[in-house]
Amino acid sequence: MHIPPGVDSEGGTVWLLHKVLYGLKQASREWYLKLKGQLEELGFKRNNADHGIFTKNIIGKIFVITVYVDDFLLFSSNIDDIKAIKEDLKKRFEMKDLEEASWILQMKIKRSNMNLESRTLSISQEQYVEAILEWHSMANCNPARTPMGNGMQLPNLTESKVNITKYQRCIRSLMYLMVCTCPDIAYSVGVLSCHVTCPGRIYVMTWQND
Repeated sequence: MHIPPGVDSEGGTVWLLHKVLYGLKQASREWYLKLKGQLEELGFKRNNADHGIFTKNIIGKIFVITVYVDDFLLFSSNIDDIKAIKEDLKKRFEMKDLEEASWILQMKIKRSNMNLESRTLSISQEQYVEAILEWHSMANCNPARTPMGNGMQLPNLTESKVNITKYQRCIRSLMYLMVCTCPDIAYSVGVLSCHVTCPGRIYVMTWQND
């Protein structure tokens, strides 16, 4: 870290932080450790497979909190449990209650009467899809029923024929879409990902034609 203006210090001095400062490399880790400790005090246990998920058994029912940096999603079959946990969290953190979640991480959460009856939710990334099509100049492309034709074989090239950075950005955009809401494009993204270090024009044409 840089020495604050107005503070005299000789070169080679080691500084000891008494409080984590925003922007330092240690800040995100210290925040997570603080959050983890507070949730554990409330009886939650961290999921070993995903450290952003915390669960608690409340009278035989599972209560789940998912964390992304400082955004929380609370899941429970009992609304009273959710309200109680919210009050506990507000005592420990400065929080803004946004009530029912409708938008998070570029995903829109939809509820309908049919969802309520079946106790389900629908998630959509329609706006994200439109955005990445604009970014990659494909907003006017023709839709297709399948992401890629059967038996598509892409040659291995020794020299890139297109801009590698743009190609990799496009793959990155598709991977996020694939993981969140569109698993049906997993095969196509996997095939195209094999050529991120040396892409060719035919790969780009494959997207535009399909």
